[in-house]
Amino acid sequence: MSNVLLLHGVATIGLSLGDVIAGVPGLQLQAIAGNVAQAREAIARETPDLLIADLLQPGGNLMALLQGLRGGTSDAGPQVLVLCASVDDPRLIEAIRHGADGYFMPGRPESLIAIIEQVLRGESTMTPQIARVLMAHFDSHAAASPLRLAEPDRRLLQWTAEGFLVAEVARGLLLDVREVALRMRRIYRKLQFDVRAQRLALLAAA
Repeated sequence: MSNVLLLHGVATIGLSLGDVIAGVPGLQLQAIAGNVAQAREAIARETPDLLIADLLQPGGNLMALLQGLRGGTSDAGPQVLVLCASVDDPRLIEAIRHGADGYFMPGRPESLIAIIEQVLRGESTMTPQIARVLMAHFDSHAAASPLRLAEPDRRLLQWTAEGFLVAEVARGLLLDVREVALRMRRIYRKLQFDVRAQRLALLAAA
């Protein structure tokens, strides 16, 4: 059984999404938080397996919450799925930088369930826009950096950035679709590790 904490500022939408989650075998709705402060309180009582959070939280409150979920360079903490109105929202890549593992745009309830199950399996999806941002990030590091991508992962980002579908990327890499999704998650984790390490270095230098 996977515990799910839902963070959404619109009560009616939160209740509707909560009903969807609660009706899925294997998922347990831990709580619905209306704001980041309530989410922090719920996490302090019990760490969920999955946090589903709406990107439309005021100010930088959500990013601060995501930063705090995985302190230091650890990957401990709940998995995170963010709800966004558009993949073009710049807050989406910021959420991924700070710990989000996946994203969902408004759609049918069964689509949300499929994304939740995918995230809980350790898989992620990636848009061409996100792939281009990731390529630019990793290209900015020296070749000797431990963050340098392996060649298959670089091709994965390149082809995704060019608009190839996951199934097409999988065929090109001689992998199955699930392995590509797992690799996408590992690339996200590498980005997040770097962001956290940079933040710790700045704090140490202050």
